[in-house]
Amino acid sequence: MHSITSTTKSNKSNMLELSSSDERKIFALQILGDKTRYKIFKLLMNSDEMCVSEIASELGVTTSAISQHFRNFEIIGLVDKVRIGQKICYQLKLNDDLVKKLMDITSE
Repeated sequence: MHSITSTTKSNKSNMLELSSSDERKIFALQILGDKTRYKIFKLLMNSDEMCVSEIASELGVTTSAISQHFRNFEIIGLVDKVRIGQKICYQLKLNDDLVKKLMDITSE
């Protein structure tokens, strides 16, 4: 009887373990839970790419603040970073399944 209980506990424990894909989804949702990052994501959805300075101007925040927000996007691979001269620009990774799902959710 003890081994059945141990096995049941072990199975429940395995069900509660999160995959790296689950962890990435959770982090992405946390990122978009911030109003500024949500707005950044929406801006990127509506353009091929945007530079940090453009986004900062559009949202009325500093370029430094926008750059900090993009660190989070980069950590989980939601964006590609492009340097154009002195400017740093970003675009969503449109071929990424998570980005596609987030775009579906936020476009409603």
